[in-house]
Amino acid sequence: MRKQVLSLIAAIGAIAALPAASQAAPQILGLIATATPLPLQCADGVCSVEVSGICLQENRPAPETGTAYKAVPGAAITLASRHDKGQSVAVADQVEIVSLRSFSAVSVRMPEPLVRDLVGDPADATLSIGQLVSALPVAVQGDPDPLTDAEIKMVTGPLRPVAARAAKSNTVNRHTTQTLIGMVNRLPADRTTTATQMTAMRDLADATLGQSPETAQRIAYALDRCAVKVRYQMYPHLRACLGNQHDLYNAVTTQSVWKALQPGS
Repeated sequence: MRKQVLSLIAAIGAIAALPAASQAAPQILGLIATATPLPLQCADGVCSVEVSGICLQENRPAPETGTAYKAVPGAAITLASRHDKGQSVAVADQVEIVSLRSFSAVSVRMPEPLVRDLVGDPADATLSIGQLVSALPVAVQGDPDPLTDAEIKMVTGPLRPVAARAAKSNTVNRHTTQTLIGMVNRLPADRTTTATQMTAMRDLADATLGQSPETAQRIAYALDRCAVKVRYQMYPHLRACLGNQHDLYNAVTTQSVWKALQPGS
């Protein structure tokens, strides 16, 4: 497992080292469909979830933290309440999408009053990402290399299912990232890491036993590593460390997508 993690670190390091075109529009992103609805966390009047992303354009620069994105029209992003099963509201045109950690994770956000208006108590609200969702960087005035209409149409159109199939091809990797992003969204972004939190995350990890022994092993290993790293203050909190573990595996997914999108693949 240690060799596997080291190879993952090398993979994400190689991706991060790719040269960036100065001030050029960053990559179009694909948002990974959620395995289960993710609970919103609200603070300072804003409710958000963290969602896995993949890069759909190897040739463009990766987004910096805080880069604003918008969902393509008609994207399957829905809001619901845990107390009103079966009822959901399409919100793709009402969410704000912001890059958190390059292309590996984005924050999908909505004003808390809007969440309350749409589904009731924000504490019970969940957000789901459907299939083939793409996100475009918000255009910046003076961009020397903006996205073209033809480029957007190709990447979010015929190439998007190709990327989705590649992202799904490694079942163990997909289940690992889905489990880790689920854990991240159930933890507070503060400096508390308690025994109760660790127990809750290990309980979530037990659910991976029904997927595959390898997935369960990866999740258990990530939790063990993070328990040590947080204890020695290598990360500010458990959420940050599990987010990093998610990104390592998600880098492998993006590499699979890039390979699938190459001409002749």
